[in-house]
Amino acid sequence: MLITKRSRRPSDRFDSRFKDGAGVDFPVRQYLRCREDLASGLVHVVLLAAFVTTLVIFGRTLIELFDTQGAHLNPWYKRGAIILLALFILSVGRRLYYKVVELREIRREMGLLKDGFRAPLD
Repeated sequence: MLITKRSRRPSDRFDSRFKDGAGVDFPVRQYLRCREDLASGLVHVVLLAAFVTTLVIFGRTLIELFDTQGAHLNPWYKRGAIILLALFILSVGRRLYYKVVELREIRREMGLLKDGFRAPLD
């Protein structure tokens, strides 16, 4: 039989690892999925922290630039630029905070799953 895009596949042959507890190794699969999520989340946290650090350094440079080159400008330009940058830093900081909270939740879930697939061994 020729297999094409329109060919029907029996779903029992292609088990998804994200299915709700259908297989014997479900806690192990979920643990491995959580571990992948944790690894990618850690990379995301590092990148967000580096971005916040870069924004803070940019803010210091911006302040020095206004102090040295912007003496003849309206002081509201400097204040407006600092306020916008502070809002942006707070926005990225908020994302960083929620990502850390999510990683803590993933870590807790990993502990529960590890207990789940180690319990029958005891």
